[in-house]
Amino acid sequence: MESYLLLLHMKTERPNLSPEEMQAITAKYKAWGQRLGVQGRLAGGEKLANEAGRQMIGKGADLRISDGPFIETKDVIGGFFIVKAESYDEAVALCRDCPHLEYGNGIEVRRIEVV
Repeated sequence: MESYLLLLHMKTERPNLSPEEMQAITAKYKAWGQRLGVQGRLAGGEKLANEAGRQMIGKGADLRISDGPFIETKDVIGGFFIVKAESYDEAVALCRDCPHLEYGNGIEVRRIEVV
């Protein structure tokens, strides 16, 4: 079985939700992850902090470090999961009921190459 990285893309414009609504959404993600864990398919995952982070481009004296992603970005990566699957098709099938898709967000599925 191979590992696949699920990058959770989120819109930068987020709805104004009550704490109760946020807890309900978080519970959906936890339940989805727990179900994958029971199936032996979940290898890890985390929500990323709600902050800009840093982008690094170049090397040596040409290395540029800036806050990012930039404000004009339409989406950001809000978190990730790592799942175990036999193929891309199976990894995608595991994502079909991910709560992230309920809110108009996207999931990028990438196979992790072990070197």
